[in-house]
Amino acid sequence: MGSFHLRYGLDAPRLLALQWGAGAVLLGLLFTVDMPWLWLRACIAAAAAVTLLAGAWMLLYSGWIKLRHRKAVLEAAEVRSGQRVLDVGAGRGLLAIAAAQKGAKVTAIAQRSQEAEADKERQALLRNCELERTPSVRVMDGDAQRLPFADKSFEAVVSHAFVHRLPTADDRELAVLEMWRVLRPGGVLVLSDCRQTKPYEQIVSTLTEDMIVQRYRYALPFSSMLIARKK
Repeated sequence: MGSFHLRYGLDAPRLLALQWGAGAVLLGLLFTVDMPWLWLRACIAAAAAVTLLAGAWMLLYSGWIKLRHRKAVLEAAEVRSGQRVLDVGAGRGLLAIAAAQKGAKVTAIAQRSQEAEADKERQALLRNCELERTPSVRVMDGDAQRLPFADKSFEAVVSHAFVHRLPTADDRELAVLEMWRVLRPGGVLVLSDCRQTKPYEQIVSTLTEDMIVQRYRYALPFSSMLIARKK
């Protein structure tokens, strides 16, 4: 079992705080309020257990499970040494760093934004590259909807938990089409998202018949990974 760390960020910290806060409140009610009905105490105890366990699971996912999941993403993308790989919406470098450790020539797009949080993520990505002594990862600012690369530039294009964060359906469609544009024939596109990938499936299905969708149950909400090969 690999080491637990939050180097790649705590997923949904507000939801985690809400879950643990609600669990603490329910436990407080259970031990401080006199309740004459056993069934009510049982219901409150069950609700407290569920919320606290959900929070604990989210912490485990952020610090360990997603480190295992990136292996599945890169295997699906068939990332190998010497390949040119693009990670779109790279965040703190979860996929980009692991791909570079395989010997791939990795470009990581940090979505251009005026928000301070985006700059923090970019700095965290660079810091993680140093901490993991990663072979050079090319980090660029850019817009996923207008990728600054020529057609057919990469053997693999990957993205994790990013596309759904774009503000509109048109933006998300443009991002998927751009990823496809810069992918070489024979290359693989992998979109892993913490929400359903149905809209992406509809877009990619018009571009290739060589597409599958895998569901993975260790992420909540239950998530999907779209894998498509460009002919």
